[in-house]
Amino acid sequence: MSTVSSVSNTAANSQTTADAIASATSQTLSEQDFLNLLVTQMTQQDPLNPMTNQDLLAQMVQFSTLQSNTTTQSDLGQMTAGQTFSEANAMLGKQVSVQTDSNGDTAQGVVSGVDVSSGTPQIIVNGQSYSISQVLSVTAPSTSSTQ
Repeated sequence: MSTVSSVSNTAANSQTTADAIASATSQTLSEQDFLNLLVTQMTQQDPLNPMTNQDLLAQMVQFSTLQSNTTTQSDLGQMTAGQTFSEANAMLGKQVSVQTDSNGDTAQGVVSGVDVSSGTPQIIVNGQSYSISQVLSVTAPSTSSTQ
């Protein structure tokens, strides 16, 4: 009977492990989590049936891919921030129309500055800060010359 009980315990532990893996895959794993899993797998493997070189190579490729994707995502974020800053700077001195609220109200004026204190560049029109996404139109400033 002890054999049956150990088999049922193993089955229960397998189900608990399967549940833990299922819940873990629904969350994002970091590089540190991946390394922890790899080390745990290496230390807990069956000495009579160790991990094959192919399996280890596949996991190392997955880790390398994760690292590359993380770097790419970070670089794209920096490029996007730089592009937004360039767009805001290009509007300096230009006449713009901006949407001021969700009701469709607009304001017009000349962009007098760029504010980056919030982390994302915002243009300053008539003393108010606006996001680049609120810009409806950009035109050359009107020149009033009365001679």
